[in-house]
Amino acid sequence: MGRKLSRDHVFVETDGQVYLVRDRGTLRFPRVRETLPFPTEPNGVMDFGDDRVLRQKPLLDHHPEEWFGRDAIFERSDVDPLVKRAIYTTMIRCVSEVILSKGPRVLMVKAVRGFSKGHWNVPGGFMDYGESPEVGVEREAEEEIGVDIVLDGLLNVYVSGFPGKPAYTLGFVYKGHLDSEAFRLKPDEIEDVAWFTVDKALTLTRNPFAKWALVDFFLQSGEARAGLKVKRHGSAPHATGSDRPTVFLDRDGVINRGRAGYVRTPDQFEFLAGAMDGMRLLQDRGWQLVIVTNQDAAGWKLLPEPQLARVHDRMLESLDKAGVHVAEIYHCPHNVLSDCACRKPRPGMLLAAARDLGARPRGAWMVGDKPSDVETGRAFGCRTAWVGPKAWRKRFAAEVRPLSPEVVADGLLEAARAIVRYSEDPVVEASRKSVADPTITS
Repeated sequence: MGRKLSRDHVFVETDGQVYLVRDRGTLRFPRVRETLPFPTEPNGVMDFGDDRVLRQKPLLDHHPEEWFGRDAIFERSDVDPLVKRAIYTTMIRCVSEVILSKGPRVLMVKAVRGFSKGHWNVPGGFMDYGESPEVGVEREAEEEIGVDIVLDGLLNVYVSGFPGKPAYTLGFVYKGHLDSEAFRLKPDEIEDVAWFTVDKALTLTRNPFAKWALVDFFLQSGEARAGLKVKRHGSAPHATGSDRPTVFLDRDGVINRGRAGYVRTPDQFEFLAGAMDGMRLLQDRGWQLVIVTNQDAAGWKLLPEPQLARVHDRMLESLDKAGVHVAEIYHCPHNVLSDCACRKPRPGMLLAAARDLGARPRGAWMVGDKPSDVETGRAFGCRTAWVGPKAWRKRFAAEVRPLSPEVVADGLLEAARAIVRYSEDPVVEASRKSVADPTITS
């Protein structure tokens, strides 16, 4: 069962002025069913458990000086605490972090406390009042690892929410390096420090900024790009410019029917009902389609590379006839027990698509039927859709629940429809989804 319905409130703000209604001596947000004296448009949702606050932007032809200034609200005793909490939450937090590299590897620290407790992260943290991002990252990183860092420039600036938190954070992430590795870790904050390849580092952190920054670092590092060896089919003539929205698709169980003993010949390849229509829908809405598949049969040497290519040629021929074009197919040819970058849940195939096709995590989705597919999307820092029959999803519900896929669906066509709805109105779609019950179909 999903959680009980929230109480919905409307938070209308423009130019620092907040619209409130007086209710028996208390200033509060209007409720959803109360009529507003002006039109509005959606501007986000803030989830506070039993209370949900719908942000709205008013469409006005004047500055509403008669409304309440947000800064003065905190000084008043007649304001509903939810109003103060929501306004406080909208005050963006600022962090400053750094990707410290040594060739293709990056330095990660394992946190003892805070949001990243028990996980790895890149060095850095919250900026102090009045502190510049450069000064903040140097101070935080040097406190954590006990050695001086050298900044090589700004990598990027990101804005993101964090899992389970309604607030948003602005993140400045720099590139840098070390002159010394005589680490002196801050014991109440950092448990360990180590160097990792980008694909491995992505699986270790839960920080959205770190994930996006690691992908950006990978794309800017010639050594990291050249060091990633991933098998590709060679369909890239259909690919177009950089930074194009991308949907990554697992193959068996998503596009085609799986079978005992694996799909090993072109004649054994059978499209699942609705899969081709789902791919066409996504393509028509502007996404490039990239297939990323582990292919255990190749890993076990049961399926020679030329034979796998013939299976994919048959699939692509059918898709081309239906007007569906795949930008590229990546697969992992390694033994299933190997520690390679490309076997899901490692995101090496997605990194290869970022390098080759301009795929970027903030504009991408990963669609798969296995928990490892959802893990791969989460590692890359993109949104995820988990598909499969209800009985299948019930079997793996406990594994997938902590990963919180944005979309849960019976098959690729249903997932594609939900992805389109989510992308057109992420506020509405996110509020409908329930990760408490993975058998719910979007």
